[in-house]
Amino acid sequence: MVIRYKKKTPGQIRFIMVVFLIAAVIMILVGALSGLLFGANYIVDQSLSDPDVLVNPSLAGNDIVVTIYEGRRISELEQISVEIEGYAPVVMNVQKGASEVVFTGIAVQITETRTVGVRGIFTDGTVKLLKIVELKFT
Repeated sequence: MVIRYKKKTPGQIRFIMVVFLIAAVIMILVGALSGLLFGANYIVDQSLSDPDVLVNPSLAGNDIVVTIYEGRRISELEQISVEIEGYAPVVMNVQKGASEVVFTGIAVQITETRTVGVRGIFTDGTVKLLKIVELKFT
């Protein structure tokens, strides 16, 4: 029994390589688009989820007042830390059900515009950045 081999011409080899290349590009595009779709879905879900604690720091004379609004972990909030750019952070305890925490005299000698960060310290020991704003001190 004789086995006959089909001889492939350079045109046939080129065609097979083009088909494999197109298939590989299509598979890469499908993978990238599905990853993009799932990544975008994750980002939207995270942005629409209820924040841990919603706070708003503001300046009142030499005091910084942190107003506490709501959040899914508001009952677990034990302490709030205010960090002013270039200065050491100040930590205060939070009373259960308190709507605001006043950091008295914290901005006595601070001038210019500074970045102010508010971190929450929860009962399980986690520390989470709740808000970053720029405040103009005078």
